[in-house]
Amino acid sequence: MPSFTTVAVASFFAIGAFARPAAQVEKRHGGGYCLSGDEAQQVATNYGNLIADYTDALADAALAPSFTDYSESVNSLINECPQGSAAHTLPLLSPSFTNRSSFELGQGQQAPINFYQLQMWHSCDTVIVRWETTNTANITNVRPVVGIITMETCEAPAGNQYPYYVDTVYSEFDAAAWLSNIRDAGFCPPANTTTAAASSAPVAAQPAATTGAAGGPAAGH
Repeated sequence: MPSFTTVAVASFFAIGAFARPAAQVEKRHGGGYCLSGDEAQQVATNYGNLIADYTDALADAALAPSFTDYSESVNSLINECPQGSAAHTLPLLSPSFTNRSSFELGQGQQAPINFYQLQMWHSCDTVIVRWETTNTANITNVRPVVGIITMETCEAPAGNQYPYYVDTVYSEFDAAAWLSNIRDAGFCPPANTTTAAASSAPVAAQPAATTGAAGGPAAGH
């Protein structure tokens, strides 16, 4: 008998398929592929490594040119504590990134942090990771941050380093804990003096447990 978790995850994917517009499903299923467990893990690992050890080369190999990232948590965090020259105000429900180039500009300015994969699930074209990071700021008693990220994939062109791109990301995480950490570290004003904000570029959800330098606020996934 399948477990509750298995049934819940299967139901999640089924509901998502019915909810998505037909044109979007056709776009992503045009190749008729189905990710294996190893392929799904590679997708998750690639995206996590973009946070823990970012390079433009990896972004080019792992993300579709039309890459889009949605996260109210990210937009809320960066509006409260903008960092980096790429900072700009974002409505809470707008995309955090609208293409690969904007991700490269924003993520390239962020300090690396550790991301630990807690669980991973996948369907034929979608990978879901539950993750934790423990060094969003270099302070005593740093608060852990846990989140969920959903990565929709598409086939990469022949000759690309990896067979599948991450095409669209939906991620949410404990932005309150992250913001408290970076406020305690002195990266942004205390809560009672915060004014309406500009925004900075987000960070992503990671699968593999990698350790980076604790540092300034990166909008996390």
